[in-house]
Amino acid sequence: MNPDNAMPPHVEVLSPQVDLPFDGAHWYDLADESHPWMRWRMAEALAVLHGCDVPTGRALRVLDVGGGIGTARAQLESATAWTVDLAELDGTALRHSRSGRGRTLHYDILERRAELAGAYDVIVLFDVLEHVPDPTPFIDALLWHLRAGGHLLINVPALPWATSRYDEAAGHVRRYTKASLRAELPDDMDVLALRYWGLGLLPALFARKAWLDTIGRKLDREEVLRRGFAAPGPIGSGLLRALMTAERRAPGAPAGSSVLLLARHRTP
Repeated sequence: MNPDNAMPPHVEVLSPQVDLPFDGAHWYDLADESHPWMRWRMAEALAVLHGCDVPTGRALRVLDVGGGIGTARAQLESATAWTVDLAELDGTALRHSRSGRGRTLHYDILERRAELAGAYDVIVLFDVLEHVPDPTPFIDALLWHLRAGGHLLINVPALPWATSRYDEAAGHVRRYTKASLRAELPDDMDVLALRYWGLGLLPALFARKAWLDTIGRKLDREEVLRRGFAAPGPIGSGLLRALMTAERRAPGAPAGSSVLLLARHRTP
């Protein structure tokens, strides 16, 4: 193996390395724990978990699928007593990942390794499903790893009308509504929470789409990603924090930039 492609010691290689249609190198440079949007997403996720009495204070075993460099894992392990395994296929992300309490796996969930069958109390899928061309077999494999009675937590980008060159650059196949996200799950999943968040981000989402579809048409992919997601300066970050605080005081927005879903695998 080329030493430049070697995995760090904390990464367990369970699946062959493959070329992915989306190279997330530029995304991972932008999406760290300090980014206001990443903080907002985690705040929404924790609010849903607490609101549905998912035991964050117990040492549950959790799988973060498509977890990139481990930003969400670090946030979850900091805010809960969970041990979070990270499953990722992007070698670039894994080579820049940090270890956590759980395992870090180069693992394709479609392989369904026997030792991981029904092994997890919670599965987290943050901003991954929109990249998957055929969600049905992917979700079937995902749930194969979840124990009966376990929870599935999903976040995806919302509102198909907002699709832009940014989505293309980020490798998004689709954006979701609440109804279309719910329709992705099989009948044996009971939805406990399903809501939009990021209502205050919609003007920025519309402006980004308008700009990239007109003036920004000639930007290359890397620049589209950078301008589309780079953390704002101090003033912009302060505005995002204010929007988050205001919106979270009155949850239940009729629309938003993302959709968050929590479901429970029905016990037979």
